[in-house]
Amino acid sequence: MKLRKKSEKTDSTFRKNGPVLNLDLRKKISFYSILISIPFLLIILLELSLRFFSYGDDLALFQPDSDSKYLRCNPIVGKRFFSRLEYTTPLNDLFLSEKPSNGYRIFILGESTVQGFPYDANIAFSRILHRRLQDIFPERTIEVVNLGMTAVNSYTLLDFLNEIIQQNPDLILIYTGHNEYYGALGVGSMENGSISPWLKKLHLSLIHFKTYQFLQSIIKHFYKIIYPIGKEEAKETLMQQIVGRNIIPNSSEMYKDGLIQFKNNISELLTGLKNAGIPVIISDLVSNERDLAPFYSLKYKNFPPADSVFYLAKQREAHSLFIEAKEEYLRAKDLDCIRFRASEDLNKIIFALADSLDIYKISMKDFFEKNALHGIVGSDLMTEHVHPNIDGYFLMAECFLNAMRENTLIEKNWDSAQIKPAVYYRSNWGFTKLDSMIADLRIKHLKEGWPFKPAGTINNFIFNYKPGNIIDSLAFMAVKYDNINTGKLHKDLAQIYSSRSDFKNASREYLSLAYAYPYNDSYYYYASDFAGKAKDYEGVVRILKGMPNYLENIYAQMTLATAFYHEKKYNEALSNIDNVLKLKLEEKEFLSVQRLKYKILKDSGMNSEAEIVLASIKKLDPGFLENGEIKSRSVFIPQEIRSYIERAEVLRKNGRLKEALEILLEANRIKENAYTDLLIGKILSLNGDPSAIYYLEKAYTEFRDDPSISYNLALLYLMKYDFAKAETAMDEFARIKGKNNDQYNKLEMLYSRQLNKKVN
Repeated sequence: MKLRKKSEKTDSTFRKNGPVLNLDLRKKISFYSILISIPFLLIILLELSLRFFSYGDDLALFQPDSDSKYLRCNPIVGKRFFSRLEYTTPLNDLFLSEKPSNGYRIFILGESTVQGFPYDANIAFSRILHRRLQDIFPERTIEVVNLGMTAVNSYTLLDFLNEIIQQNPDLILIYTGHNEYYGALGVGSMENGSISPWLKKLHLSLIHFKTYQFLQSIIKHFYKIIYPIGKEEAKETLMQQIVGRNIIPNSSEMYKDGLIQFKNNISELLTGLKNAGIPVIISDLVSNERDLAPFYSLKYKNFPPADSVFYLAKQREAHSLFIEAKEEYLRAKDLDCIRFRASEDLNKIIFALADSLDIYKISMKDFFEKNALHGIVGSDLMTEHVHPNIDGYFLMAECFLNAMRENTLIEKNWDSAQIKPAVYYRSNWGFTKLDSMIADLRIKHLKEGWPFKPAGTINNFIFNYKPGNIIDSLAFMAVKYDNINTGKLHKDLAQIYSSRSDFKNASREYLSLAYAYPYNDSYYYYASDFAGKAKDYEGVVRILKGMPNYLENIYAQMTLATAFYHEKKYNEALSNIDNVLKLKLEEKEFLSVQRLKYKILKDSGMNSEAEIVLASIKKLDPGFLENGEIKSRSVFIPQEIRSYIERAEVLRKNGRLKEALEILLEANRIKENAYTDLLIGKILSLNGDPSAIYYLEKAYTEFRDDPSISYNLALLYLMKYDFAKAETAMDEFARIKGKNNDQYNKLEMLYSRQLNKKVN
């Protein structure tokens, strides 16, 4: 009995609160391991559940395009950096999923200047550089991928590093620094600017996890409840919204923190690229020095106010002391306490890092100064504080191109005969008055708010502006409605030009779209077609030779052959015909090619060769007339929408017009095509829908000799009492089918009836 009690005492001890087990060390470790692991297991379970239910966003930098052979920049990748404000997006550049053996791949890193603001993508210097390089190296597959984004800084560039390396680039171009203080995660930014650098990097690591995105969305929801955006704040530009702590004097602690942030991030970025064996060209930064007074002046420590230095610079320039004036302008810019323009300290860091790591460097600043009035960069090359105008963007492309050539990148020897001067591209670029007006209004809108106006000023530009003409009105829509597709504005303007038979300007609007969306073949088709209608055959050739993979495109080669035929350049035309015959053709396509070849051979005097081709044509088309007129072009339906059109045609023939219409509209959204426009127009015409006019007028540019188009247009115009257009359509119908038929008689009767209604 005593032994049992002793044993009980040995096995247990007693305290006021009861027994405590004397667990051995292994049991304690197991207990606490399980205790600690439970939250992690719950987090993992939550993460897997969120992924299973497809919650949140895939924020990878690159993702497959709808055409699986390409990758594209993820349009929502900006969500990594923006949690309070609307995220910004990169351009729509594509590159091949599998890099070809003859390929040369360039990525460009930077901010809104790299994107081409205030212009659309067609004026980004990356597009200019790409086209010039492709012309110099026609045998190479040149890819230039623009990763620039508005309101970001060095944290974004560094965050992209590993994903860029995985895509095997041959060269990286970098132009960054203006947004270092106020861009997302910058020391003065509204977007997490006040947290420590290690927390910023931790955030960028965690943002890819669904659990973190879930928690972030909850916090954002409550933040909006506590700090709702008022009406006045909603009118602010992104330039106003992104700023957290705005006053940053030169040599202040925050100023120094920004320099350290930039140096550390860019150093890590350049080191990573160098270790990966990827060449880099980095540039210093250009600002508007002469024509933009400091945003905010403050006497700080031993430094004078920025505005007094700026006034001194103006005096020096007025006395033609341009060297001294430039020095004072630069000093005034650096003393500006609102840091939307990169200081010269940032430029020094860029060059010091390039030298220490043996990285290629260029001075964009020097290049601009050589092309600026009196060697001082101002509004002759800039739109406002940091963004170049169109001439400035062409200079940026030229500067990087020169650096690539000087450092023997791509190839050791560049063929001088292939290098066209910059003025050639500037004169023939896909850029119109509409592009210029959109950019102009964007800048006017920007300048109506802070920091161009005093703090607290409400930006009422969109309420006060009154457009003066049709181009002005269309451009204003691009500014008033941020989410509007500017491509539609160009199409609308092209339609207006076409209705006036101003085919040259209609061609330019579509050429602008082709340069903004270079992988959309239909824009090249429309641009070249309108150029052909304007009898600008040189333009047709220039447009189509700028089209990606034009050598493998049946439509492009046929249209080029037709253009050369009209110019009596028969050898070039036959060369394009040979290119087409190397491609896989359907019987109808083959017959169209042979007919064109016969006409070219016949008119060039090569009669024996023409007879051979004629014999092959008559086997397929016994009714072919030897003197038949050649049509200006052949229309081919893009492969990706053929199945849509086939389904729609079956439905249409079975009377299921509504379903057919829905499928055709979807096909047009995938790839706009004249044939779908024609079918849509015909279906809408059956119901007397006036919107059919829009589609039939577009289809008419491709199918001028289809009498059903002019007939339906005449009917629709008469319904709207538009007698002038109705007469034109009736004349076209008579040209094709003559006047001695029931359809023309019906049009005449309707014309008389509608005219009487109008008069009475």
